[in-house]
Parts: sequence; C-alpha cells; structure tokens
Amino acid sequence: MAAPATTPVVLNDEPAVAADYAGVVTRAIALGIDAAIVQGALLLIAGMLALIGALVGGVEFGPVAKVLTATGWALITAGYFVVGWSTSGQTLGMRMMELSVLTEARLVPPGFWRSVLRVVLLVLCIIPCFLGFVPVLFDARRRGAHGLIARTVVLHVDAVP
Repeated sequence: MAAPATTPVVLNDEPAVAADYAGVVTRAIALGIDAAIVQGALLLIAGMLALIGALVGGVEFGPVAKVLTATGWALITAGYFVVGWSTSGQTLGMRMMELSVLTEARLVPPGFWRSVLRVVLLVLCIIPCFLGFVPVLFDARRRGAHGLIARTVVLHVDAVP
C-alpha cells in the first residue's frame, strides 16, 4: 500500500524546500530560550512570594495548596506557549531564532485549540527522553510527533509568505 501523497507547501510562489523548515537544533535553542524566560519569571515571582511569606510569619503550604501551586505553574507555562503560537505563531524564543509555527495547510498561526493540542503533545514528546522529536530527523517537513499530529510546521521567518 502506497503512502498517501501530501500536497506540497508553497512559499513565495515556489514549493517549500527542506531549508525552509526549522531543524532540531534551532528549535531546541528556541525552546531553551522560552524555558529560561517563563521558568525564570516564575521562579523570580515564587522567590519574592517566599520572602514575603517568611517576613510575615512563615506561611506553610498544605498538600492542597501545593497541588494548586503546581497546577498554576503548569497552566502559566502552557499558556505562554498557547498565547504565542495562536496569536503570532511565535514565542519570544522563536522570535529570537526567527522561527514561526504555522498550520501546514494554510500557513497561518494555529488557532487556540490547535495550540493547546500542540503544547500537550509537546510535553508528551519530552517525557520519554525527547523521543517525540526523533521524527524531525526523518520527516521532509522536519516535524516532531507533536507537529505531525497537530498538523503544524515550523518555518524560518524569511520563508513565510
């Protein structure tokens, strides 16, 4: 049985070539920048709140408060990616690396729900020792498992029409 044919992506009136798609190293650097930005900001806020709590009288978190704090931390982190992808197709790290995530069919930034799906799948790609990114090495459009399932591509900004 033959593999289904995919319609080629057309950029600037020409079919996209492999160089138009972001590779694993560039994407990893952008993800590292994003992680440093969002986690650094959250750690700074947590540190300030811990200092205030210590000065006020030693606030102790119970198990429910710890779960709520961890959930809030995860939602803020996921929200950072979802807002960036669904509004402009870029997070701050992607902007620094001149990358943009777009839908594979229309080459527009993914909507809210597609971005939510993409961030959930991104976490699932990272959990098994980053094995979800192995398809980037073999896919013609350099998509990881999260990009394949969410039907998105990551392009260099200069290749975006």
